[in-house]
Amino acid sequence: MVQVTGSERVMVFGAGGFLGTKICALLAERGIEHRGMTRSTGDPHRQFDLATGHSYALDAQIGRYKPTVIINAAAATHGDVHQLTRGNVVAVEALLSSMRNHATNARFVHFGSAAEYGGAPHGTSQDEQVDLRPVAPYGFTKLAGSELVLRAQRNGADAVLLRPFQITGPGSPASTLVGRVIRQVGTTDTLQMGSLEAWRDYVDVRDIAAAAVAAALTDAKLPPVLNVGSGRAALARDVVHRLIELSGIPTKVVEGAVHAGHAGSPADAAPWQQANTTLIEKHLGWTCQISLDQSLIDTWAAHDRARGPASVQG
Repeated sequence: MVQVTGSERVMVFGAGGFLGTKICALLAERGIEHRGMTRSTGDPHRQFDLATGHSYALDAQIGRYKPTVIINAAAATHGDVHQLTRGNVVAVEALLSSMRNHATNARFVHFGSAAEYGGAPHGTSQDEQVDLRPVAPYGFTKLAGSELVLRAQRNGADAVLLRPFQITGPGSPASTLVGRVIRQVGTTDTLQMGSLEAWRDYVDVRDIAAAAVAAALTDAKLPPVLNVGSGRAALARDVVHRLIELSGIPTKVVEGAVHAGHAGSPADAAPWQQANTTLIEKHLGWTCQISLDQSLIDTWAAHDRARGPASVQG
C-alpha cells in the first residue's frame, strides 16, 4: 500500500536523464519532497557523478539530506566497455557504500534492465527467476550492478531491483530504437537500421516512473526483483513503420546496418523478450496504463512540438 505521510525525503540519482526527469516530475506532482542529483547538468538539480565524484562529497550530500528513499535511475546506456562499467557498476558500488554509512535505514530502489535476461523462447514470458544470460556489454554491466544491489539486500538493506523492459515514450534518447527513428525521419529518405526481427516488450517511461514511485513509497516488504513491462511483445519492425506512419513522411527502411552506439541486446542473439509482470501486479498493484500505440503517438507528438512550426510537413 502506498501512503504518503509527509515525512518522505527522496533522493533521485540520474535526475537529469530520460527516466529520472519523469520520476522527479511525478514526485513533484504528488507533493513529495525530493532532491535530484545528476552527472550532466546542475540546475534544477545538484550535480554529481557517481562514477568519478569523491566519496567524501557523496557522503556529505547524503548525510546532510538524510533521505528516507534513494532511487538510482543513473546508468550508462551507450559507449565502450569501460564507460559502461563505470556508469553501471562503479557508480552503483559508490552509492551503496555511502548508503551503508549515511542512510542505513533508507529504502533503495535501483533500476536494472531486461538486457540482464537475454533472450527467451518465442511466445514465452520471462519472470524474475529465469536464468540470467546477457548477450552484450550493456547487459553484462547492468547485471554486475544489479548483483551488488541484491548482495546488499541479502545483507539486510531495504533494497528492491526494478527491471524495466524496452523503454519508450516522449523524449526517448538516441540510445533507444524509438529515439533513433524519430531523430532520423525527415532528415533522410532512407533509414539505415539493424535487424528489426527483435520482439521486445515496450513500456512507456511514464509508467516506469509510476512503478518507481510506488516501490519507493509502499510500506510493504517487496521481493528483491520486480519486472516492469507490459506483458506483450511487439516486433521492432512494426514499431519503426508505425513511427513512420505517424510522421506522415514517406521513408524507406533498410535493415542490416548496425547502429554504432547500440548497447542493447541484438536481435540475432536475443530475438524475443516479454515480461511476466505477476509479481509487480501482486505487490504494488502496478500495471501499464499507456499502450504501446499511445506511447508512440505521444513520442512523435512531443518530437514534433520540439521541432517547431517550421518543421510541419505538407
